[in-house]
Amino acid sequence: MTVAATSPAVKRERRRVSRFAGESPPVRYMGTKRALAPIVREALASLSPDGRVADLFSGMGSVTATLAPDYPVLANDALSFTTAFARARFLDEGGRGRPVDVARRLRPAFQECYAALCKQFADRLRAEKQALAEGSESLRVYMEEAPHAGTSPEWAASATASRPLRRASDYRLIALYFSGAYFSTRQALELDALRYAIDTVSDLSRDWLLSAWLAAAGAVVNAPGHVAQFLKPNGEAVYQRVSRQWRRSIWETFVDRLGAVQPVGTRKWRAQNRVTNLDVFDLLESAEMDCVSMVYADPPYTKDQYSRFYHVYETMYMYDFPDSVGAGRYRSDRFHTTFSALGTVRASFSDLVSRLAERGKPLVLSYPSHGALQRAHVSLSHLLRKHYHVARNFEIMMHHSTLGASSGENQKLTREKVYVCIP
Repeated sequence: MTVAATSPAVKRERRRVSRFAGESPPVRYMGTKRALAPIVREALASLSPDGRVADLFSGMGSVTATLAPDYPVLANDALSFTTAFARARFLDEGGRGRPVDVARRLRPAFQECYAALCKQFADRLRAEKQALAEGSESLRVYMEEAPHAGTSPEWAASATASRPLRRASDYRLIALYFSGAYFSTRQALELDALRYAIDTVSDLSRDWLLSAWLAAAGAVVNAPGHVAQFLKPNGEAVYQRVSRQWRRSIWETFVDRLGAVQPVGTRKWRAQNRVTNLDVFDLLESAEMDCVSMVYADPPYTKDQYSRFYHVYETMYMYDFPDSVGAGRYRSDRFHTTFSALGTVRASFSDLVSRLAERGKPLVLSYPSHGALQRAHVSLSHLLRKHYHVARNFEIMMHHSTLGASSGENQKLTREKVYVCIP
């Protein structure tokens, strides 16, 4: 570690973190703080928290997990599927069992629903099997022409009719929205049948089961890492990849993920935690913040709206048969954050920091050197100093996970700034 020359009031440091530090998230996630998490924990610990630490933009929980079992947490995220993972990992909900025993319980309902759905989609299954067998060009044409709820009035009407979920055969959201693209039709039917089976049990942790279900989908999905778009077989290599992914078993992957999605920390630690699913500004106005002693924030920093890259998992979790738009089959009501827009990022940051300072909450904030705030020509350091004393200022070289988003690269070397702020 080297210390740069600076004024006595601020300790500024430069550090480099491992590219692969920390645990892997249950679902691949853009911008994960997995490598940064141990350093954030160190910064938070230096402020000696005596109550919950709020992780305002918790995502898949990389930072939250590192705080176990010493510092109770409030994990918040605006996306619903991520908070299901947070509840499964950071709360003590009970209702678990050996994966093999749970699978045995779910199997009859799964088979009942799967058989009914296979009859409904028999023509689609046959057409897809033939397209796969005939090679890349045949599969490409099939994928381009395959109807779904966003393009076919008939399939959209089926989605609307299914919404009340009156019977097993109504569990067909993934087939209607994402089959023939993100998943093969057979996989989509397996995922739908599994959702039906999960919904039939009431004495097991729903968040655990749904997290394993989503993690299984994430393991087999036909996508480059994020799910803003699916891969199309425009060449032999991609055709082989799609073919391999489409043949993977959902059931076997789900049973494996039941064992992989485990509670974090001790039971005593989990009993003190809270998980919320709110826009950050709604959270700041809520009573949940009353028991928070300090805050960690890593606001969105790219022009890309994160909800676009995880809409498949969000729609799967919600299972609400939404309106579907675009080639990516996005839900029309997906969440948008003001932190990603150049016209609103300054006001959003100012609002966030001033509200936290007014409530007297110490703040650890991380943000990359190339974020939307800098592109809007705003000095983060200056903004923070309007409301806080910046006690320490880290500069860390690290690789951000983009999963090939708008940059087209999976990893991007960047300078991450970490500010330790005292009101």
